Amino acid sequence: AARAVDDALPLLIRANLVEVVVINEGANNAAGHGAIPGADIALYLARHGVNAEVKNITSDIDVGNTMLSHAADTGSDLIVMGAYGHSRVREWIMGGATRMLLDTMTVPVLMSH
Repeated sequence: AARAVDDALPLLIRANLVEVVVINEGANNAAGHGAIPGADIALYLARHGVNAEVKNITSDIDVGNTMLSHAADTGSDLIVMGAYGHSRVREWIMGGATRMLLDTMTVPVLMSH
C-alpha cells in the first residue's frame, strides 16, 4: 500500500479528499500495522499537502467487494492499492482482493507492486 500511495502521489495531491480505507483492521492488527492502521499513510499524505482521513470499515463480505461498495457509496474517482498475490491454492480457495478488483472494477484502479 505504501508503494502504491507513493506512486500515486502526483494524482493524490490534486484530490479534494483522500480516504485511507482500512478494512477489517481487527483481523489484521497482528500484522504490525501500528496502533491506528492507516494513520502513518494519512500522515505521509498530509506532509505532502494532501487532505487525507482514515476510514475504518468492518464488513462481513470480502475485502474486494467492500472496497468497491465503499467507492460507489462515496462517489470515489480512483482506488489506489497495493497489488499482492497469495499462492495459487490459497487464491483459488479463498479468493483475493487484487484478483477480484481486476475482474470486477467499477472505477479506475491504480495498483502497484
